[in-house]
Amino acid sequence: MNKTMDKLKEKAHANKRIILFLSGLSLIGIIFGSLFITIISKEDQTLVQSYIEKFMQSVQAGKLSYLDAIKNTLISNLSFTTIIWLLGISIIGIPIIVFMYFTKSFIIGFTVASFILKYKFKGIIYAVIYIFPHHFINLIVFTLLLVYAIKFSYYLLTSILKKRTIHLKTLMNPYFRIFMIVVISLFITAIYETFAVPYFVKQIISVVK
Repeated sequence: MNKTMDKLKEKAHANKRIILFLSGLSLIGIIFGSLFITIISKEDQTLVQSYIEKFMQSVQAGKLSYLDAIKNTLISNLSFTTIIWLLGISIIGIPIIVFMYFTKSFIIGFTVASFILKYKFKGIIYAVIYIFPHHFINLIVFTLLLVYAIKFSYYLLTSILKKRTIHLKTLMNPYFRIFMIVVISLFITAIYETFAVPYFVKQIISVVK
């Protein structure tokens, strides 16, 4: 266990700059997402609030389709992960990867702000249950994947520019392992999001309404 922790610390230290950059980008994305709900038109705000209200009513009435929910969650997250992974093995992937990561953080901020706009103080409680911990776990594993994807893409680009030999097998093995770790993590968080979140939201609604 200690060896594993030491290894993780070493890797985190080695990639400190990338991790700090992505953490800062994530924070900016969350802030921008939170502010965005306040600058869109009243019609769009009403649309967002209507969607949230329908979700809450479905949860309260027990009318959610769990099969559709888990299918949509998995398709969304696995598509995102696969695209990031594939972009990592291209020489033009870095700016697209960074933008996609920003949008994930933006959506979290937008979701939190939307709940607060709709339900005021109670919205904070609903938002926390709706996004925590699964969305933040997803963000952490996406960050891990992005560190490898950015490094892989950068290595390819510099190798081509400097005409160095590329040892793809050495790079691909850890990169594929990370991909599998992320996929497994996403399956776990998708199960939590589909089955646990509606249950906790329903319990909280009955307490705070």
